[in-house]
Amino acid sequence: MSFVLGAWLGAEPITAQEALRRYLVWDEGDAVPGEPRPEVAAFYEELTAVFPDLTADNYGASPWSEPLTVSEDFVLMNAVFPRAGEVCRVVLEMARRHRLVLFEP
Repeated sequence: MSFVLGAWLGAEPITAQEALRRYLVWDEGDAVPGEPRPEVAAFYEELTAVFPDLTADNYGASPWSEPLTVSEDFVLMNAVFPRAGEVCRVVLEMARRHRLVLFEP
């Protein structure tokens, strides 16, 4: 079981329905891949410095249930449930610092 989060660039407020729609499009792989924008890249770098992305080498130690999904303007995260609280607290603070929207579907 995992706890999912999405973080993305967003200048204007949106409804919960629109946030869910965006998340689902990205989660289904329908987003156009691209080099992360500076804000997203900085968030990803800080995030993976604290919680390294999932690889075959760190499977038991990583808080992620699958590798992070990173694109031009978003990062999708799936944390293993026993570590969800710890991950959520850290990700929330990082998203604030990097001025990203954080969404938990």
